[in-house]
Amino acid sequence: MRNLWLVTRREFTSRIKSGAFIASTLIMMIVVFAATAIPLLMGGSSAPLSVVVLDRTGQLLAPLQQAVAAMEGGREVVLTPGEGDERTLMAEARAQGSVLLILDGTYPDAVHARLLYNSMGDLSDSYLVTDPLVQLVRAARLEQRGLPQELAQEVLQPLTLETLQLRSAEEGASDQFLGTLFLALGAIMSVYMISMMNSQFVFQGVLEEKVSRVVEVMAAAVRPSEMMLGKILGLGLLGILQYIGMMAAWLAGSALTMRAIGASMAGLTPGVALLIAAFVVLSYAMNASVLAALGATVSRMEDSQTMVSPVLILMMLPMFLLTPVMNDPNGTLATALSFVPLWTPIVMLMRVMMADVPAVQVAVSLALLAATTALLWWASGRIYRAALLSFGARPTLKQLWQYLRAG
Repeated sequence: MRNLWLVTRREFTSRIKSGAFIASTLIMMIVVFAATAIPLLMGGSSAPLSVVVLDRTGQLLAPLQQAVAAMEGGREVVLTPGEGDERTLMAEARAQGSVLLILDGTYPDAVHARLLYNSMGDLSDSYLVTDPLVQLVRAARLEQRGLPQELAQEVLQPLTLETLQLRSAEEGASDQFLGTLFLALGAIMSVYMISMMNSQFVFQGVLEEKVSRVVEVMAAAVRPSEMMLGKILGLGLLGILQYIGMMAAWLAGSALTMRAIGASMAGLTPGVALLIAAFVVLSYAMNASVLAALGATVSRMEDSQTMVSPVLILMMLPMFLLTPVMNDPNGTLATALSFVPLWTPIVMLMRVMMADVPAVQVAVSLALLAATTALLWWASGRIYRAALLSFGARPTLKQLWQYLRAG
């Protein structure tokens, strides 16, 4: 136990002071914060939408100003009349960052409208002008055919449609659904980055010590099992610190996002928080044990990428499958993927946060993940013990099998 503690302390103290650890922690916190604060970045500008209207029909500007002013919610819109030729107005609009609306033709039968914008934010908010414009023209056409204008505008009022997600506890509004989505993405990013990055630290540490032959000196005083467990525990403690930092960034970004879209953090329940913690621990233990064993089989730096790349690709695969999982969290594909232990932490967490998943499925997936982690820990320990002091052999599947039998 004393040797185990010494190895654990060495790994912890040597890494926590390194610039790589500090930089990676800060980068992960920034990435997680950005992932959960995306709605704030997508929210567009809070400044009024300035629209210059060149009304060549001579009849639309005044009623359009009244219709836009009567609209409730959304970005403030300021309509100003434009005078002069098109080229001059276009140059002014580019310089001022405003939108230019040109109305040609005969009102109301043959109106031709052109909207010239500078940014995607202005284009996405242009409905605040174009929708009232379309209603005005349609109402005028109906009035021309004998329907009173007030009645025509009443008929053309858009339908109020509210979309809600069906959940077992309560109906979730679209804003709540969007908030839960970004909350889930932040949680998945934290689980993935903590388990993957710290597992790779284990691989790099084992590889560096073996290539530099430091492991030969350590093996004289420390058993291989203690060396492997000490590395995983030491870097696991660093992972806890990173996890705390990432959770702080995740919660801060989520709180800002929820406030911006007017939703609560109801998706983050105590059960989900415990599930996230369980997935972090089990995922790190599984990945770190596998990468520690692989690191022990490599004798040369140039062989490291050949050995570890296929494993990392397998670990990354669920990140590319998030879209079909989000589209149908309880579908056949999502359900099947959530029972694959290597992918359970990502897929099952997304399912739990985005839909109602039967408790039996969550329990079975956790049991399979824990059992697989224990099995891989046992197998990795045997490979680590047999391969640690073996030099010169190129790592192959046949060689791994021999290490497993010999260990």
